[in-house]
Amino acid sequence: MNINKILPISFCFLFLFVTVTILNLNYSRKRGYGYEVTDNEILSTNISCIPEIIRSYERIKHIYGKNNTLFFRYVNNTCSSCIDSQLTEILTLQEEIGKDYIWIFPAYPDDRNSKIQLSNELAKYNYMNIPASLLLIPIVNDEPQSYFAYMNGEGEISMVFVPDRDKVQYTRQYLLEVKKLLVKVN
Repeated sequence: MNINKILPISFCFLFLFVTVTILNLNYSRKRGYGYEVTDNEILSTNISCIPEIIRSYERIKHIYGKNNTLFFRYVNNTCSSCIDSQLTEILTLQEEIGKDYIWIFPAYPDDRNSKIQLSNELAKYNYMNIPASLLLIPIVNDEPQSYFAYMNGEGEISMVFVPDRDKVQYTRQYLLEVKKLLVKVN
């Protein structure tokens, strides 16, 4: 074959390949497969007890008043590697925006060993051990679920997010959205 015929055909195939690849990447980002997820679908969750979570924060609202604050809630028998991963993500956010806007609410027994454990594990964070009877811990498939909640300047919980251990990028995107809110209002 003549090189003059092969060259234009090769360019056509190359152009077609690049076009299909770009379209595929754009589609996958919109559907939430990449790290640049922009849809608000990640800020919602399939946990049905979100209204109960929000009502349970009414019991502790007097402690925090009307501050813009991110809360992270978990129980002591939750997957420890999952909690460690989420705490690492929170620490990264905390280094960027400051410690004052983030609180960790574990639900551990009120005994000496738990207090020592919490003071060691959460020394870098603002935290308060709050019993599950005072602040709800959702149970899904017989497992307690950790979650994030954002309290806006009006003292209302405006965003609840339940992280998924298989989709860390959603947690990162949620924390990025919270960071934007906190930077904007403070």
